[in-house]
Parts: sequence; structure tokens; C-alpha cells
Amino acid sequence: MNTEHPASPVDEPAHTAVALDEEDTTPPDPRRWTLLVFVALAQFMVLLDTTVVNLALPAIQSDLGASATGTEWVLTGYILCFGGLMLLGGRTADRWGRRRTFLAGAAVFTAASLLCGLAGGTAVLIAARALQGCGAAFLSPAAMSLVTTSFPKGRERTTALAVWAALAGLGGTLGVVLGGVITDSLDWRWIFYVNIPFGAVAVAGVLLLGHRREHLTGGSRPDLLGAVTVTGGLAALVYAIVNIQDHGWRSVLFVVGPFAAAVALLAAFVLVELRVADPLMPMRLFATRSLVTSSVGRILTSGVQAAVLFLCSYYLQRTLGWSTLKSGFAFLPLGIVAIAVTAPATRLMHRHGPRPVYIAGAAGSVAGLVLLAGAPRDGAYPTQVLPALLILGAAMQCCTIPVNVHGVSDVPHQQQGIASGVLVAAFQVGASLGVAVVATSALTRTTRELTRGTAPAAAWLDGLHLGFWIAVAIAVLNLINAVVGLPGRRPAPGTAPAAHTARHP
Repeated sequence: MNTEHPASPVDEPAHTAVALDEEDTTPPDPRRWTLLVFVALAQFMVLLDTTVVNLALPAIQSDLGASATGTEWVLTGYILCFGGLMLLGGRTADRWGRRRTFLAGAAVFTAASLLCGLAGGTAVLIAARALQGCGAAFLSPAAMSLVTTSFPKGRERTTALAVWAALAGLGGTLGVVLGGVITDSLDWRWIFYVNIPFGAVAVAGVLLLGHRREHLTGGSRPDLLGAVTVTGGLAALVYAIVNIQDHGWRSVLFVVGPFAAAVALLAAFVLVELRVADPLMPMRLFATRSLVTSSVGRILTSGVQAAVLFLCSYYLQRTLGWSTLKSGFAFLPLGIVAIAVTAPATRLMHRHGPRPVYIAGAAGSVAGLVLLAGAPRDGAYPTQVLPALLILGAAMQCCTIPVNVHGVSDVPHQQQGIASGVLVAAFQVGASLGVAVVATSALTRTTRELTRGTAPAAAWLDGLHLGFWIAVAIAVLNLINAVVGLPGRRPAPGTAPAAHTARHP
């Protein structure tokens, strides 16, 4: 058991690490459900902040007198640090302690949020946003691994991760709404100030729960070369992806060059990890089928989610002529149905394992996107958009919960932090890649139609239709991953089916 208890000594030093494959026999922490509330609150804060800034960018640019490039870096700086440091954050949680890493990450994120709100210029805001990303990169994998190691494998862990996914989905959806509401009614600075009470409560709550000894991975010499190569490689990859939309696939400076650097650095990282005695990322983790399948599922699922938010926002505003604020509220049903489907999806997983729930979610996402791909020029929200959003809200949740549960199911207890970091990094890369691919394709088609003299509304609709069909293709890949990647349910002999999640053959 990895949560902490007041009666136990402080975290074990690295040299007392247990063997990697040793089963943890510490009894479950009786306060694990309270812990879940606080760490989920912090994760909610991080995902809220990921989307809340988007609708406030015009107000930020106007108030600070920022250039278009400077405004773009308010988003890019955060994404680069969040995505680039994710694996390092996960490994730090395994080495240094999940609770310590969580508290440090949450404290940095909260303090950086205050700096963002107080920023008097673009440079300060970009630096504070980068610091926010650094805090999130350590907070998120530590928080997820606290959940996976605090709850016994099976029914309790599945339920806890379902609650985790529900709050995460709500955070992402509410961010779209709150960004417009707060900016219109208060001031853009309050989109950052709102993080402070969330962060303070999460930190105070985890501190009040006290200490409990953790089983940490060993190794007195940190893998600094591995940390540098993977952080640089992931940062270069994310940088290339986020620049595709504005600069196109062929830009040597912004896309091709960074992508080549990412490939070289990540290849160097693999070589380093195969040679060092105590690697940052044990390569044998990628021989774990559950982690590989779930990482692919996270990439594809988050790619679909990001594509839906981007394309639907443009459809509502450019085609139907809605305001930004009204468009933000249009996404509320997506978050509400995601929460509503959490309990029944969890019960199905208890009974049948993750595979059927994941397959149903992937198939539902294909169906919802096909509906949106046929949305007409004079479409009505109640008949053309709302049904698709309801289907997609349920479908995305039915994809997210199984891959979260299945992804850590066969990972050794002492490597839950790095496994969580892999899954969170997969989410970040998938979301960035999903938006880049559909946005670039849709905007390129729209631009081509405009040059041919097509009416703007029709040109936008044509580009958005292409984007939706590309998203359908991503969803189909997710369905294939669900069918091929996850094994059928095989309960342990003599055990009630509801007591276990699916295991590998």
C-alpha cells in the first residue's frame, strides 16, 4: 500500500526499495476514499486550466498588448512543459514518494496560478504558464498513482478510477464554459485565481491525512541523461504538433526540424535506458500488453475528444453564428452525460471486465462523429448537435475508464508512478495531435474553398466536414485497438466475477 499513515515512519529511502515484482501486502488505507477526493480535486483543477484559457485569449491579448505569437505562447508554453516533463514527474513519484511529489506539484501549480493572475506583461504570463505546466507534470502522474496504489486491484480500484475519470471529464468540459463566463463577467485574471482555492484545499487535505510509508524504487544515482533526452524529445514532439495548425506540415523551422529533433532525442533516450543500471523508464514496461494497449487508447481517445471540442466550436460559431459564450454552454450536456454514465459503466466493468465497455465506447464515438460529419449549413442544435454530443459524452467516458484501469493492472506496484506518467503523457500527446491533424486539414480545405470564391459559411462547413471524417477515422482506429488489444475477461478460478478486473491470458 502506498498511501501514507501517521503512525508509520517517513518515506523509505531509496536503498530500502523492494524487488520490482514483489507484491505489496500493506493493508488498504482506511482513509483512501478521502484521499481520492483531494487528489481528484487537484486533477480537476489541472484539466480545468487546460481548457479555460482558450476562450480568454482575445481578452488577454487586448489587455496586455500581446502579439499573436506571444498569445500563442501562453498556450504553447504550458503544453510544452506539461507534456515534456510528464515521464520525469511519474518516475519522481516512484523514487521520491507519490505524496511528496503530489504536494510539490500542487504547490507549484497553485503558486504559478497566482503569478499568472498578477502578470503585468506577456513575458511574465508566459513564464508563469510554463511554471504551471511544470507543476502539472509532477502533480498529474503522482495523483493518478496515489489512486492506483491506494485502492486494491479489482472492484475498488475500478470504482476509484471511474470517479477520477468523471471529475477529469467535467473539468475539461467546464473549462470551455467557465472561460467565457469568467472573462465576460469578471476579468481574464480570474480564470487563474479560481485555481487557488482548489489547490489550497487539495494540498491541505493531503497534508492533514498524514504520512504513510511508501515502497519506493531504488537507485542512488538518478538517470540524468535519460531525463534530459526524454524531456527534450517530448517537448520537441509537442512543439512540432502544436505548430502544424499555424505553419503547416512542411515548415522546416516549426514542424519538420522539431519533429526530427524529437525522433533523435527519443531514440537516444531508448538507447540510454537500455544501457543504464537504474533507468528512468524501464523498457520492459513496454512488454506489458495492458500498458501499451491503454497508452494507444489514451492517445486515440484524447485525440477524438480534442477534435470534437475544436470542430464543434467552429461549427457553432462559424456556421450557425453563435457567440463564444453560448457555444461554451452548448458543451455542458457532454460533460453531464459523461458523469451520468460513470456509474453504469463501472458496474459493467465489475461484471464483465474493461473490454466490452471500451468496445462500446469506441463504437459510440464513431456513431457520434458520423452524425456530426453530416451536419448541414442550416442545422439546429437540438437535432443536429445535441444528440451527437450526448452520444460522444457517454462514449468518451466508456473509453477513458477502461484504459485507465487496464493500463496499470499488470504494472508492478513500485512502478505505478511511471506507468501513470506514460498514460498522462499519452493523453497530452493525443490531444495535441488530434487538434493539429483535424485543424490543419479543416482549415486548409476552408482556405482552398475561399480562394475559389465559395461563400465563407459554406467554405467553413466544407472544411469542418473533412475534419469530422478524419476524426471518424481516428475513432475507428480506437475501435480496432479495443477489439484487438484488450483480452476477454478471464476471472481467477473460484472467484466471483464481480471481484476482479480483466487479466491477461
